[in-house]
Amino acid sequence: MSLGHDVIQVADTDSRMQDDDIRSWAVREQRIIITTDRDFEEMIWREHCGVLRLENLPRNLRRTLLDDVLCHHYQDLASGAIVIAQSGKNSC
Repeated sequence: MSLGHDVIQVADTDSRMQDDDIRSWAVREQRIIITTDRDFEEMIWREHCGVLRLENLPRNLRRTLLDDVLCHHYQDLASGAIVIAQSGKNSC
């Protein structure tokens, strides 16, 4: 699923990690946050990092959407953009 990207799931590190800690971790390690949680859109204005909010779809459809977004918008996310992804017809 990672398509060659270095992916770390918060649940594998600390399933009770608070949003601010997740944001700080992402900034510190220069990571992109991928979430269905709308709170991260507001939080990035406080400390800049890329945020990808995925439409809350069933897991298998979310994975397909994630692959598509990373294919088309990875550089935007790496530059600190906010990307809100909804299902559509784009593909790599």
